[in-house]
Amino acid sequence: MEKPLNLIDECNKVIKYLKRKEAHKWQYIRYSIFRKLISHITKYTKLYFIRKIFLYLVETEVFIKKKTDKRSYLYKFKNDNETNVVSKEVTITFD
Repeated sequence: MEKPLNLIDECNKVIKYLKRKEAHKWQYIRYSIFRKLISHITKYTKLYFIRKIFLYLVETEVFIKKKTDKRSYLYKFKNDNETNVVSKEVTITFD
């Protein structure tokens, strides 16, 4: 039986591990890789707990989220001095 989820403690544990491994140098990777890492770090096997931890980290902008050509996303662990930059292209035409 798995221990109950303490979300903040588990997230801090994941962040500490990723900082130690310098994960910000890994560039953008799939959720499935982060899922395996979170499972390894926290020892949780239930996907519900792992997904909850991951979504909290995305929500608190620990990860940078990038949409791919398909209907999926890639994620990058954010460096402490890195900002979330949103770039959009705007076309203006004059008649």
